[in-house]
Amino acid sequence: MANPMYGQNKADDILDNAKDSGLFTDGNCVRLSSAESAWTNIPVAHGSTDVAAITQPANTVIKDLFIVSNSIISTSGASGDGLDMSIGTGVGGAQIMALCEILDDGGSAVNLQANTPLYIIENSHGQAANWAAPDTATSEATTGKLVAGLLDSGTSSREIHVRIDVIDADLTSATADIKIGVVFQHYL
Repeated sequence: MANPMYGQNKADDILDNAKDSGLFTDGNCVRLSSAESAWTNIPVAHGSTDVAAITQPANTVIKDLFIVSNSIISTSGASGDGLDMSIGTGVGGAQIMALCEILDDGGSAVNLQANTPLYIIENSHGQAANWAAPDTATSEATTGKLVAGLLDSGTSSREIHVRIDVIDADLTSATADIKIGVVFQHYL
């Protein structure tokens, strides 16, 4: 039946028909879901680490993974300082992404701007070296750090663990709250 015009009182079953046709599950329409995990008062001291766990649904691929801070986080301005990240299937693991310096201080302070997402994985791909987010442009490449085939959860759900590590010197900002956001693409 055609879609009713304004003021007509006819049944409109086009959405029900599309749902029943399998359109939303057979690959013709991309189905996405998301999850987030938050750290409050992230550690700013050198050598500190923290872990956030997120459940990845079965039959999904990690499409996007990003971090957002509620305040500016800055490195100290000395070469070798920075903020590392790894992603694993267990606490402290790096099965999905090997340790990567997402804020790479080469002798000049690097800032993670407040309320601006920094994509670590984007459209199921890593980033090239020095990928740019507003005012955050110095980082190691995540492309070579991602382990082939491990963005896929397989037929079972799993926990993924995101670890950060402040390296060589304290961050110069006050403690901040960071959120990790993940978008999953479903394939069944």
